[in-house]
Amino acid sequence: MAAKKTAKKTTAKKAAAKKVAPKKAATKKPAAKKAATKRVDKPKDQAERLLNLLAVLTHDSNYRTLEDIHFATNMYHDRSLFERDKAVLREMGIPIDAIVLGGDQAGVSSYRIDRREMQLANINFTNDEERALQLALAAVHVDSAWAERARLKLNLAEADMPSGPQVHLPVNSELLPKLAAAAAKTVRVEFDYAGGTRRSLNPYGLLSRGGYWYVVGHDLGRKAIRSFRIDRITGAVKTTTDSFERPEDFDIEAAVATDAEMLGDAHGAVARVLVSAKLAPSVMRDFGEDCVVERLDDAVIVAVPCANRPAFRSWVLGLVAGAEVLSPPEVRRDIVDWLDSLAGAR
Repeated sequence: MAAKKTAKKTTAKKAAAKKVAPKKAATKKPAAKKAATKRVDKPKDQAERLLNLLAVLTHDSNYRTLEDIHFATNMYHDRSLFERDKAVLREMGIPIDAIVLGGDQAGVSSYRIDRREMQLANINFTNDEERALQLALAAVHVDSAWAERARLKLNLAEADMPSGPQVHLPVNSELLPKLAAAAAKTVRVEFDYAGGTRRSLNPYGLLSRGGYWYVVGHDLGRKAIRSFRIDRITGAVKTTTDSFERPEDFDIEAAVATDAEMLGDAHGAVARVLVSAKLAPSVMRDFGEDCVVERLDDAVIVAVPCANRPAFRSWVLGLVAGAEVLSPPEVRRDIVDWLDSLAGAR
């Protein structure tokens, strides 16, 4: 009897062990599935999706179907989402090639991005062009960060300028791109201008002149072409949904006064300015050779209008270290005081 009881107990223990073993193995399977899901987690926002789509389509020169893209990224279970992202990339200027396959996959679209079409060709400048760009970046700091990034991307050395106070001409970093976008989309804008006036404008374009940015277009209130200095716009710019047509013959250069025209009437106040020999040709192009009153070995003395004092200051600033106001004394003092005030404000 004792032997039978012992045998029954042993059999019961073995049966219990068999029942417990499957439960331990079963608890491990969900953990493995969970880990696998994390490794192929779907992107949650559009930016991540766009980057992944770019990576797949530029990986090599092969065309990929939507099924291929889905397999590689675990995205786009819904084709409409793929079409939206594809449209966004194309709006950004990224060329996406598409072909329709034949054979076993007849009628199926396949896509790729040719990297060569996304790359800029080398930009080569002459020595004179490089020097002009260096001087422009050094003289007119519309935004110092922009100027520095542009200089580095163009592989330009810093201009050889003497040490001393530099002038920064600030422009609201939000207004400039907003107005540029409105001009590109040909939609009307509204803004408050210096003096407290509300302006409604069909922006035809933007122009930098004399160290300042201007937005130029048709002023609906004045019913005429007007230009507005962007740094004199107060508050935010409102972009409307009203569209307009830009005249085909519109010339933005002619719509904004040239540097010479902005300085004032030639029969009004005149300043004598010492200009380096390197910059003399450009000054004579603006004002004519008659503006030269004296020629020196390494410079010329020119007579230029200065009735519009702010415009005259900007013109002198544009010549950087290549110009010095000689007379009249009150104009020279005005320039010196202005530069001192700017240096003290930094």
